[in-house]
Amino acid sequence: MPVSNRLGTGDDESDGSETDDEIEGDPRPPSELIGTFDDFESLEPWRAYQDIGSISSTTEYAPDGGQAALLEPREDDGQVRVRRELDEPIDVRAVAPGITVAADRDARVRLQLQDSSGHYVEFSRQVRSEMPFVSDNFGLSRVSGEPDLTDVVTVQIVSWFGENADGRLVIDDLYFVPTVGTGTVCLQFHGGYESHYSDALEILEDADTDVPATAFVPTDRIASEDRLTIDQLETLSSAGWTVGSYGARGTPINGSGEVMESNVASPVDWLTGHGFDDGARFLAVPGSQYSEASYEAVQTHYDLAFSGWGLSQGYPSDPHRCAVIVDPDREQAVELLEWTAARGGFTSIAFTTLDSDEDRETLEELVSRLEELAAADLLRVGTPEDLLDAANELEAIGSGDEDSDDVVDDPDEQALEDEETAEAVDPDEEVIEEVEQNEFEGVDEDSETDERSGSESESESESESESESESESESESESESESESESESESESESESEPESAVDQSTDGDDGDSLEVTEDDGIGTSGGTGSSENTSETAGRGWEEIDP
Repeated sequence: MPVSNRLGTGDDESDGSETDDEIEGDPRPPSELIGTFDDFESLEPWRAYQDIGSISSTTEYAPDGGQAALLEPREDDGQVRVRRELDEPIDVRAVAPGITVAADRDARVRLQLQDSSGHYVEFSRQVRSEMPFVSDNFGLSRVSGEPDLTDVVTVQIVSWFGENADGRLVIDDLYFVPTVGTGTVCLQFHGGYESHYSDALEILEDADTDVPATAFVPTDRIASEDRLTIDQLETLSSAGWTVGSYGARGTPINGSGEVMESNVASPVDWLTGHGFDDGARFLAVPGSQYSEASYEAVQTHYDLAFSGWGLSQGYPSDPHRCAVIVDPDREQAVELLEWTAARGGFTSIAFTTLDSDEDRETLEELVSRLEELAAADLLRVGTPEDLLDAANELEAIGSGDEDSDDVVDDPDEQALEDEETAEAVDPDEEVIEEVEQNEFEGVDEDSETDERSGSESESESESESESESESESESESESESESESESESESESESESEPESAVDQSTDGDDGDSLEVTEDDGIGTSGGTGSSENTSETAGRGWEEIDP
């Protein structure tokens, strides 16, 4: 059963680590948590735990002119960890947390919800420095111990900027959103490759379970070499697939100007003009990275977009930042299904090319396990439309048009027998952490070969040059991708042991917990996305003006 319903009902035996000042009383129910939980207008309940970094107030960056919290890391290891002890316990079954956040360099942000015994669930998200102040979608990525989700008494926010790295994180509006009780997986294919028709369609049609999929296509490349034709797209659509946008050329949109705007907007007209009206509302962001300008353009032209790593997320607080995991290997693909079945929420899984036997076998094994879990009612297959419906429901709650009691699943009614679920799914958290670490260390798993050739140019002549040299660039990029993959594999192997820089886990005498912050929380400490060379310019975004 989903972790949102299964973990902790108040009947579990204690591990003996409760403190003398344990909070008593009935927990605040999930339906009452939907919406803003803490607006950070007062920082009195918050403190930097074990003096790891600092928290202070700022009014310079809050979008509504109010107060926000500025988090800055400890100088020697680039970590910050702040927490709030709650006045009363809360029941977080069937809900997921999130925050409005911005950073002046790439950072991984974790939200940890801890019970009175020190066990916790963790929701994570990578925050990109190019992004404006946004309400981000956090996904459930770790379960430590056996947390009682009806007895959450501590909220902790953790971030790591890399060793000896400066960084600033502004947060506001800690909130909760509903999550789906039965885990929901959305299957996607990125890049408009012919193998999506020749291989993926056959694999999905051979399944006993109906497995709807979405093909996100670069519309300017339709019918070019190794890409889908219009006839093939129509066949996919007739088979129940959604046909959405992957930008005009499938190249990164993290720029600005007319070229970027056209890359974002022109596929909408192409898709509607060829009868794919439903899919024209949806975009998979090439490379999973925005600039502030392209983010605003996507908001203008699309109802929903996929960008950034994540799994088991709740209802999208930002429908243009829905998480997606791209090109998992065979073991990872199955574990993602197991995790989602066990933990609930939305998980989107995407594949690019299916050129190798290994690629096809990975998809076959994923579909086979998906059938088993769906037949046992432990998992369902969703579409972008389901995520959009969830986002619209959440907006209706915020506007008062819908009651949260009608949206939030009753965790007691949704719960299945623990023993039955344990026999059906047993996710391997180490595999999930490996997939997460790949993304957070800067490996862009959503980069098809032409995306690695560099960012867009607004120069017309450079655009023409890009077209002429596309074949050569793709060949070189494939070689680079292989090299990066080998390097990442070595990096993961080296980081398996706990680093010496890990925070001392001894408690300070009052907290009785052991929440972890280790180097594994880092972002590109060796030249990845979090390296100082990749720090974005902060002028015009308010960072230089922040004076806590």
